[in-house]
Amino acid sequence: MEEATRIVSLTAAPPLHDTSLCFAVLKSRSRESALAEITELIGSACRDVPLLREALTRRERLASTATGKFMAFPNARTLAVRECRRVLARTARPLEWDAPDGQPVQLVCAVLSPAECTIEAHHESLARLAAPLRLARQRQRLLDAEDLDELAELWREYLA
Repeated sequence: MEEATRIVSLTAAPPLHDTSLCFAVLKSRSRESALAEITELIGSACRDVPLLREALTRRERLASTATGKFMAFPNARTLAVRECRRVLARTARPLEWDAPDGQPVQLVCAVLSPAECTIEAHHESLARLAAPLRLARQRQRLLDAEDLDELAELWREYLA
């Protein structure tokens, strides 16, 4: 049975401006197609899908957003986005992402902010997503989640 993308609301402490977080399983086979898939996931929050895809691709060209330990944090502040969106996704198969440790990516945590969002708020949103993933045990539990409901439940637990 295929998993569908699920959008849920999480209550988060400030300074996160938007509490909408999209959970997904990416079916992509490459970093580029994963970035394209992420742009499609955020739906009405996106003003211009091609512009957002270009912003994410340009960011990856500057330096890989893979941090190692099977994680990547693609992000952009752009006019293409109406409101902040975050995507927590695991990949259906490990993806090459030019990680510093050489490991393929299995967890993708994207932060997409409108251009009017301050750089500090954008970085805070990134840090807030990254914090629960510092522990190997927590990353593994997200990877082992049976479905998107369990993934969302684990994430709520980590943010509590």
